[in-house]
Amino acid sequence: MNIRDIKIKAKSVLKDHSNIIFVFIFISIITTIIDYLGQTLNVTIPFISLLISIIMLPFSHGNIVTALKAVNERGDEVTIENEGLTGFKRFKELFFTYFIQIVFLIVLVLLASLILFFIAKIVIDESVFDNFGLLLTQSSLYTSNFTTIVEDPAFIKMAGALGGFITLGFVVILIIAVMYSLTFALTPYVLEKYKIYGAKAMSESARLMKGHKGTLFVLYLSYLGWFLLTIVITAVIQIFLPIPLISDLLIAVIMVYLFSAEMQTCLAVLFEEIDLEDKNLI
Repeated sequence: MNIRDIKIKAKSVLKDHSNIIFVFIFISIITTIIDYLGQTLNVTIPFISLLISIIMLPFSHGNIVTALKAVNERGDEVTIENEGLTGFKRFKELFFTYFIQIVFLIVLVLLASLILFFIAKIVIDESVFDNFGLLLTQSSLYTSNFTTIVEDPAFIKMAGALGGFITLGFVVILIIAVMYSLTFALTPYVLEKYKIYGAKAMSESARLMKGHKGTLFVLYLSYLGWFLLTIVITAVIQIFLPIPLISDLLIAVIMVYLFSAEMQTCLAVLFEEIDLEDKNLI
């Protein structure tokens, strides 16, 4: 199935079942509210925002259940009470798989960063690192003016020497993140449909995605225009409605209507097509 067919099926499902959109909106609103509370509390309680983000990892699973039921012609069954609260009701069952998926990504990024750091230490003169450390110390002691720091000849020399590696590091980490997300994109769908958990679910996702990463990447790219439009709308809303929580909630709802609900449903369509193809090959 090509991208056009996937989108047509997803749109037809959403068009026929408004209750599905309401569930997507509900999950988005609850997530936005909890994230806002975490950021607010983080001012007085360090790391509380990170802790809340980790605890909330399984909450998005309601989107997976909703999308799968929708594409399997069970959209009438979808309700806020059931699918909308799936992440809370099945927290114990879901948490480990979502948590380990994030942990593996962090480990990969840290390993890549460590390797790049050692390469930089070998290739770049040691004095550059010494001067950088000295510059930071002097800057913190004598000035808080950012312009003064960047105009310092030592900083310019350091930036010229490290700039290439910083850019390389950013590109490498971006590639790792993209490939990781494509490889393990079907993990929550495998978890939901076959009750396979943890690393086994990730392994099954990687197997199913062989030969299909390009399709998923193009699918993501097809929503780039909607994503950029959302950024523009966000900027406008924040100008005319500078109330953080209210503007965040409004943006969350707009994103669901513009593209996120459709994109989530498209992923479910893609999973079912890949899974059906895999079963026919066995």
